[in-house]
Amino acid sequence: MAKAKVIVDYSTNRYSDSDLTKRASGIISGLTDNPKFQELAEVVPVIKTKNDYFESLLIKMLDGGKTVTIEKNTVRIDLEGILGSTALRVQELSNGDELLIVGAGFEVKRKPSPVGLLQRPANVVANPGPRRGSLEISWDVVPNAYMYEIEIVEHPETDKSVRQRTSNTKHKIVADGLIRGQAYSIEVAGAGSDPGRVWSDAIISFVM
Repeated sequence: MAKAKVIVDYSTNRYSDSDLTKRASGIISGLTDNPKFQELAEVVPVIKTKNDYFESLLIKMLDGGKTVTIEKNTVRIDLEGILGSTALRVQELSNGDELLIVGAGFEVKRKPSPVGLLQRPANVVANPGPRRGSLEISWDVVPNAYMYEIEIVEHPETDKSVRQRTSNTKHKIVADGLIRGQAYSIEVAGAGSDPGRVWSDAIISFVM
């Protein structure tokens, strides 16, 4: 069984001020008198002291004041640091046991679930492009797509028609070098971890 990984990021990207103090309180509770983490007994009161101070500053901020905000931010960085270093010790001491990690008040990184086939791109639209012989093609964003494949072919298609396929990371592209006055059939598919493709319904557009 794969080992669980402790979350060690306590920055504002993951926790708001109120969420951080709640998480710290949970860690204090989870590590207090925890026989699996006796080596961390000395760090518990340190975390509590820093968290209590942080909480007091959050209350003071209700009355406003730039000085309090600056102090709060400084104390937060200090609290983030000790929670992060303690999380690393929990990872080591638990040997990746998820039950032990969660029991100590920490969170674990969740493994991403397989996405499978992506949904069909919707609202494919082609408008005259910025240059002669070009089309600006756009479509709705497809969740979990890391790029898109676009297929363009003359319409109606004949044995001599050349099927053009290109890719783009954005949900918009300008196709150049097309024949003016010619109609083209356009399809789009999202590309993800699954090798399969679900193509959009074809749209027909004339090149000016």
